[in-house]
Amino acid sequence: MKKTIAHLIADYTPFPPTYPAGTESRVEQVARRQNRYRPLVLCKQFDGQCAAEQIDAMTIRRVRIGRLYRRLFQKLTRLDPWPYTERLWQVARAEQAALLHLHNEPKLLAGLHRQLQRHPTPVVVHVANEKPLPDFAVPLVTHWVACSQYIARWLQEENAIPADKISVIYTGVDAVARAPHWLLSAEKRQSLRTQFGITNPQARVLLFAGRIVKEKGVDELLDAFELLRQQGNQDLYLLIAGNVRDSDDQRNEKAVYGKAVTARITQMQGVHWVGSLHPHNMHDFLLAGDLFVMPSIWPDPFPTVMIEAAAAGLPIVAAARGGITEFLRHCPGNVFVDNPADPKQLAASISAWLEDPARRYSVGRWLRQYVEAQFDWSRVCQEFEQLYDRLLLPQAKREAK
Repeated sequence: MKKTIAHLIADYTPFPPTYPAGTESRVEQVARRQNRYRPLVLCKQFDGQCAAEQIDAMTIRRVRIGRLYRRLFQKLTRLDPWPYTERLWQVARAEQAALLHLHNEPKLLAGLHRQLQRHPTPVVVHVANEKPLPDFAVPLVTHWVACSQYIARWLQEENAIPADKISVIYTGVDAVARAPHWLLSAEKRQSLRTQFGITNPQARVLLFAGRIVKEKGVDELLDAFELLRQQGNQDLYLLIAGNVRDSDDQRNEKAVYGKAVTARITQMQGVHWVGSLHPHNMHDFLLAGDLFVMPSIWPDPFPTVMIEAAAAGLPIVAAARGGITEFLRHCPGNVFVDNPADPKQLAASISAWLEDPARRYSVGRWLRQYVEAQFDWSRVCQEFEQLYDRLLLPQAKREAK
């Protein structure tokens, strides 16, 4: 029988994801393709979801936390006698999981540490950002997976984790199912643009997709767009896709920022915010553009949308931040924005691409070939299973494979 790998994800996002979410999308795409192991995804049950589901090779088990329980024990008293992590543990034990793969949420590791002390179990922790790790539980981790070399260095330098306990596994994209924009007819592409509010057949379209938060540089992008329009680019448009934190609490900086940005967009000419798109609609959004802009003003570890834009054949204006450089550093003709917080520098970089359509096309072609060759989900799944082999199979069996 195949050994069971339990993929544990946080309790704040539905699974499969209903909006672009890098971690949940990676778990779904890998679990659906796993072959040598039985993939079991453990997650929270949201309204309208069933408790158990089978999709391709992937088994999903959702734990239900009732509204009365949440109100009494998670909001009012915060006693939480039966926490989310304990429920996940019980399901994993009942399903005889041979290994726990925790995805990008240190609270999962912290919540499981007592159970892991009593019942030693192989644990892989997948890290996609710089959330503080629970020091008391770090020794219980068998192996760490970093989403980029940038995060691998952070694990070593800031958390004293040995290099031999860290693997870098880049995320992927389904390039086969996502055609590049040059395979679309002019009519189809214009139809997509019209769907997102752009009816000008001569439009040149910039795209941004991501959370509407300060570190993503959305305000700076709007400043740069205004400069470009003032310079005579009246046929230039900007489409923005992304979610805004839902909160009326003025102390919630992310919600305040997101609402301020979307309010500003309503006052601007040529900018359209299309809201949060379902993952199935993201590729159509990317196909509507000519140039993807990623003005991150923080060290972005490795944004998934970057390789999705490349799969669509779009050149990328990108900040020299975090793991972004690891993907784009070999791209011919690419020039990073050194200071994305400077709207003038960002505008100048965008303008250089707009004035050179041949460069846009050739770089888009290169990026498309790059993701086809090195960032397909089959490669990600294979690297996951090779890691599980190292942790679960005796050396003789590994060598036989």
